[in-house]
Amino acid sequence: MSKEMISKTSIIDAGAQIGKNVKIGDFTKIFANTIIEDNVIIGDYCKIGFKDNIDEKKIIKQNRYYKKFLVSNNKCIIKKKTIIYDQAHISNKVIIEGKAVIGSNAYIRSNSKIGMRAIVGFCAYLGPFIEIGADSVILNYAVIGSTSKVGKNVFISPSVMLAENKYMMKKSYENRKGPIIGDYVRIGCLSTIVSCNIGRFSVIGANSVVAKDLPKDCIYFGGVEKKITKLEKQKYLDSL
Repeated sequence: MSKEMISKTSIIDAGAQIGKNVKIGDFTKIFANTIIEDNVIIGDYCKIGFKDNIDEKKIIKQNRYYKKFLVSNNKCIIKKKTIIYDQAHISNKVIIEGKAVIGSNAYIRSNSKIGMRAIVGFCAYLGPFIEIGADSVILNYAVIGSTSKVGKNVFISPSVMLAENKYMMKKSYENRKGPIIGDYVRIGCLSTIVSCNIGRFSVIGANSVVAKDLPKDCIYFGGVEKKITKLEKQKYLDSL
């Protein structure tokens, strides 16, 4: 790793592992429990690998579903050719697969896994305890609440919320379970998906509120549900 590729104003704790050809911008802090693989680019004012103050034992005692999302090690692992833009915050116990793009001011909390080539837009908030599939796009200001599972090639528009809590005043985690979004789903702007399953290839129109399971190949808009055609599905696949 060339020292010229790391800003003199950045701070890298002892114990952090930095690969070859890694570029780190100004005033970025890399914490000790971080592994950064080769050819990663990190912008200015980022925080990578900091401790997320989550009481995992208490949460899992209340709801064991969270255990499925636990990251086994205490590392923040940024894999090859990932790009992280300015002021992104990524905690410990996060795994970002190769060639992902993390936008400026994005915040990714612990026990989160981001798939290959996934894109996270600026000011998006993810986790804790979430999974994002390969090639998925999470656009600006989206909120992916805990225990949400997003499949591969999913497109989530700006200001979408995936929420795990149907009982907004309930303090415990006992009945919480995040949405499960199937592969190739598209979700329109300002939609809210609460604790339900969305079948693969489904389309959720803008400004929708969904709190019930939807089947695959479904278009849902304005509370109305209809079947997507084979031609519409093929056009979408051709556009990928």
